[in-house]
Amino acid sequence: MINPEKEREFAELASKAKACTLCPRMAESVRVIGPASGSIAAPILIIGEAPGRLGADASAIPFHGDKAGENFETLLEQVGLSRHDCFITNAVLCNPKDENGNNSTPSRSEVNNCSRFLKRQVDLVSPRIVVTLGAQALNAIKSIEPHEIELSSALRKTWNWYGRTLIALYHPGQRAMVHRSFLNQLADYQFLAETFRRTVRQRVALGIAPTSATVAQIAEKLATQPNGISYFALHKLFYLAEYEYYRHNNRRMTSAYIVRQKEGPYVFEMHIKKLSKAIKNLKVWNDRDRLIVKAGGRFDLFALRASNEYDDILKYISDKYANSTDGDLKRIVYLTAPMRQMLRREKKLGESTFNKAIDFSVISTAS
Repeated sequence: MINPEKEREFAELASKAKACTLCPRMAESVRVIGPASGSIAAPILIIGEAPGRLGADASAIPFHGDKAGENFETLLEQVGLSRHDCFITNAVLCNPKDENGNNSTPSRSEVNNCSRFLKRQVDLVSPRIVVTLGAQALNAIKSIEPHEIELSSALRKTWNWYGRTLIALYHPGQRAMVHRSFLNQLADYQFLAETFRRTVRQRVALGIAPTSATVAQIAEKLATQPNGISYFALHKLFYLAEYEYYRHNNRRMTSAYIVRQKEGPYVFEMHIKKLSKAIKNLKVWNDRDRLIVKAGGRFDLFALRASNEYDDILKYISDKYANSTDGDLKRIVYLTAPMRQMLRREKKLGESTFNKAIDFSVISTAS
């Protein structure tokens, strides 16, 4: 259960961070802090170095949209963790660029300028486990509580830090992969997952299908339209499929991380780069200002677990909504109970729900 007072305090913290002008070269960068960071009741708090130019600085979502984000999300999923378990932030909340506009390492003064925001996030979330990604993040937390931990000797160990369990990992970016391969990092994340299950809770099997593979299969089914569908519509149809499935079964088809953006639901696991890799013969093209996707060939529903249930829902969604305009789909999704609740919270409480995870459980209470 999330404490409303903590939510209010976090919103105030995010507002202060977004108004901060202490670091001149970051003045034009996005302050990556807010609902996209995750739940402030999350048991795991993950700290990176800084938002990436092509990732969080563009998407306003920590570790999403660039190669580091893709690696990070893959590592989490392969060990049975997800963003649902995590609050994700960085040692500095803005992207530090060099004179050529490329990613740069934050200076000591820039890290120090952001340390008050980092400490406040740790205090508000109050996680059981703190994870640092890379040496910069590991050094940054010294401003909260000093330590003598070195990344090279800290792997697959737990440390007592600031009243919490600390686990130090390498950064998931491509440069760090030179020093710590993906397979070695995967073993490190497995250690994190085992520590999480041992110290926080035993994972309960919910009967939910594995995320990425199932998301790709569902997306492929929805995108198997004669003329393709817009990438915008694909996200909305996926959300509506999850919504209808939850209404009938009181659980979701997948554990995909779906957030509310301005134009409606956005599915993290359906980033276009991921879909292009996961769906064979996926065609992607631009039609004026719209990105269109079309799955080639026939879709094998038997590859899906509980395929009959999924087939019924997906056929219903496709038949009912596939020919709707993007504008109509936006209106339709905003009329569903989870989206209406988010809008009510914004209106009544002044709470920002942009990039906040969508809570499907409200469907039960709204029914």
